[in-house]
Amino acid sequence: MKKKILIIIVIIILIAVPVSIFFTLKITGNRMANGTYYAVDCEEYPDAYVVVRGETLQFYNIDLNAIYREDQLNSVYMKQNNENILFDTGLTDEELLELSDLNNMFVTNSYKYEPEDRWKEGTYIYYYRCLSYGNWFGLHLLYDSWNKTITINNYQLKITFEKK
Repeated sequence: MKKKILIIIVIIILIAVPVSIFFTLKITGNRMANGTYYAVDCEEYPDAYVVVRGETLQFYNIDLNAIYREDQLNSVYMKQNNENILFDTGLTDEELLELSDLNNMFVTNSYKYEPEDRWKEGTYIYYYRCLSYGNWFGLHLLYDSWNKTITINNYQLKITFEKK
């Protein structure tokens, strides 16, 4: 009798654990978990953090323009001015300057990201492109749903934020 009860308990555990893991991942897997994520090992901006609410995120205590804007603008200008590349944004320099203002997109205002517009990079890693109109400027974010971290994955500087 005790052996049958033990077998039933083991079977229930073997079924319940994978089902609960599946539903937990299904519920939170396509969006970043709500909360505050603090910068980890970032000497330039040690007090920086990100707040995620629903489908929006907002950065604080960080100057994203100082880190990323110049390189992104130079990349667009270089492509536009290269005669060998057929590349035209159709935008004036003033419009490009306005679109490249990452602080306006992510710090002054909250940014609405698309939970469904992501790529899965691993078991728990999701890649989000958070871009401006025309997809010319923005941030590439890696979200680790297991460790609850968000990493700005732009080539100039990678900054990781961890939920505490």
